[in-house]
Amino acid sequence: MKVKLYASLRPLVGGQTSVELETGPGDTIQDMLDELMKKWPALRDELLENGDISSRIHVFLNGREVRYMDGLDMVIPENADLRIFPPVGGGA
Repeated sequence: MKVKLYASLRPLVGGQTSVELETGPGDTIQDMLDELMKKWPALRDELLENGDISSRIHVFLNGREVRYMDGLDMVIPENADLRIFPPVGGGA
């Protein structure tokens, strides 16, 4: 399964815009995050806060933020589009 990462998360995975994971349909968002953090331990401090998705991080599954669905327990469906956004600032 492919997961797209944005902004300040990209350097933590070697500059890649997306990563390929073994996690897939039938697994949960928690499974996906666990695999990400196992492969790239530096992501842990960015992604988690008190054992849950950090309030600064936005994980989207098919365009919807998982925190407003089943959160970490959300089951990943077939043909999932997963994107992870860190806080982004800028502009004038």
